[in-house]
Amino acid sequence: MRIIAPMHGGVASLSPTDAAAPADDRPLLGDEPLGRVLILTGSIGAGHTRAAEAVREAIERSRAADTVHVTDCLAYANPAFRGLYRELYLSLIERAPGAVGWLYRSSDTIEGGGARKALQHLALAGLRRLIRDERPDTIVCTHFLASEVVSAMKARGEWAGVLAVVVTDLDAHAMWAVCPSADRWFVALPETAVILAGKGVPSERITVTGIPISGAFSAKLPSRAALREAHGLPAEGPCLLVSGGGVGVSLLDSTFASLLDMDLDCGIALVCGRNARVRRAAEAILAGRPRSRVRCTVLGFTDRMHELMRACDLSVGKPGGLTSCEALACGLPMALVRPVPGQEERNAAHLLEWGVAIALNSPESLAWRVREILGDPERLAAMKRRALERARPFAADAVVDGLVELSRGSTGRSGGARAGRATTPPAPR
Repeated sequence: MRIIAPMHGGVASLSPTDAAAPADDRPLLGDEPLGRVLILTGSIGAGHTRAAEAVREAIERSRAADTVHVTDCLAYANPAFRGLYRELYLSLIERAPGAVGWLYRSSDTIEGGGARKALQHLALAGLRRLIRDERPDTIVCTHFLASEVVSAMKARGEWAGVLAVVVTDLDAHAMWAVCPSADRWFVALPETAVILAGKGVPSERITVTGIPISGAFSAKLPSRAALREAHGLPAEGPCLLVSGGGVGVSLLDSTFASLLDMDLDCGIALVCGRNARVRRAAEAILAGRPRSRVRCTVLGFTDRMHELMRACDLSVGKPGGLTSCEALACGLPMALVRPVPGQEERNAAHLLEWGVAIALNSPESLAWRVREILGDPERLAAMKRRALERARPFAADAVVDGLVELSRGSTGRSGGARAGRATTPPAPR
């Protein structure tokens, strides 16, 4: 196990008010050591893709590759498999989270899996064809579905480049370990490395970098007052950042509605993402409370979460791996609403242990607990300090440094991949 800090970014505890994304004039890595890079993600929730985009940004900043593309592995899957894999999982999170927990626990083993591998081999024939045709030098996987498929290809001699796996939660499920041909795993914490090693991953192939997040979360921004004005939030008093898309329609009334009923002058930025159903429900709840003391802005999808996190005092939502690390980088304390059993529960355990989050376990006391913490500025300030101490805002650069080191020491580069072949992935077949 190795712990790596980026050689051209900053340190993990750097305050976001002072931090900046690495500039174009920083020392370059040179010679495009990564060659042609394909970053494979999975469109199951947004976190895997945000991590992939963060690595892409860092590679482009360092100019360490000839080309770099982010591709959704499910776009190349059989339609029936894609629907089952994505829609069933998201539906279970909303309607039967207990079943998600059972699936998580029962599959947390490296034993067996023959039927799963056979199904993936058939369902992801399009992805394997893409890799054979394009022959990238380096593949980085931010979802375990892709890493298992590419590892099997490498074992069969179908592809011979450098394979890296980026684990996107604070903990590690066994599915991140079932890719024995991977050359390197990049993980969030030393404990994550210990877990993977216990599941059979050679410890010398594991590097602790943190979870990669966009450089926007470490960039210099306007003042908090200017950010609040830009997003329609009150200039004075506390503000909450509520993740409506993460909470879902089923919990919206017990979270958003109860927050609007607080006897407190404050602001709420409710972000619904691309979930139109959640946004309509939120707007209906807001319209039914014209006398609320809470000033609320309801947003759909936004690429300005870094601004909202800096403008607010507390986030309310679920502890996804990327969202949690983005909040830490912004020094934003978290209030956690019913984490999904499995990976979110394990993420929550870390955040609570670090003292950067509180748990909102009961809908009856949710608003009361939020008001209590908003009324305790000393406690909020301490949580903010602890969040910044735990942050790794330059994890993406650390991943790139690790990739470059690995690539320069590797003899498994794919021979003809840099011989002028097309570099844009074809349309999914």
